[in-house]
Amino acid sequence: MSLKEAFEQSSFLTLAVLAAIAWTVFSTARVLGQFDYWNPEPFGMTPGAGIVGVLVMGIGIVLAIALLGAIEHDEPAPETWPPEDA
Repeated sequence: MSLKEAFEQSSFLTLAVLAAIAWTVFSTARVLGQFDYWNPEPFGMTPGAGIVGVLVMGIGIVLAIALLGAIEHDEPAPETWPPEDA
């Protein structure tokens, strides 16, 4: 099934997955921009917390892309029923 076919079958789910990926990418960029890596604060929003947050969001992005890859994969396809004798 291609992404186009997935959109035709369930446009809401496909758009939700794509929106979640976009939101996570923008959130990751925002997290990276909030930290002063050269002059870190001893408490609050530390660079270590930002790195962990970016790693978690990166894992989420990878899993969402894997989901979209599974949508585009054709195998295993269901067999026809009743079986056709050759």
